[in-house]
Amino acid sequence: MDLQPFAPAIALFGTLAVGALGFYQWKKQNSNANRAANSEAKRAAYEGLWQRLEQINIDLRQQRGDSPDVDEQLREVNTYFISKSLYFDDRDQGMINAYVKAMNLLQKKIAASGNARISGSYRSTMIQPSKSVNNIFEAQSEVENLRRQIKAKVQKVAGSV
Repeated sequence: MDLQPFAPAIALFGTLAVGALGFYQWKKQNSNANRAANSEAKRAAYEGLWQRLEQINIDLRQQRGDSPDVDEQLREVNTYFISKSLYFDDRDQGMINAYVKAMNLLQKKIAASGNARISGSYRSTMIQPSKSVNNIFEAQSEVENLRRQIKAKVQKVAGSV
């Protein structure tokens, strides 16, 4: 079979394929600056959120007696979330609110236990209370579960830059 008559068509196809590939690479490079800036802003927003949540965690551990106002904590976190909403997944807000509420509940249960050892250990930023106090352990497990989910999301976003 003689391919001689098809040679110009094959050459044209090869030229068009190389041209299309070059255009694709050029387009990708020119859009990269915007994508990098957006990724950096998203990373910074998630890291800022994480810092705020960890500060609440620390504040609750240092608090003696009544915990700080949960509504005020939620308002601060949600205000930050709304101000950076372009970079957040809207589904994260429910998990974040649940985390703040769970941290407050844990702090209240520890304070109500009257157990100075557990209370002192918690204020010393101990992560895991004794399993001997079941309702505190369950509350801590909930806090840790939500914290792990949020942390994984923040790490995923931070690693995408």
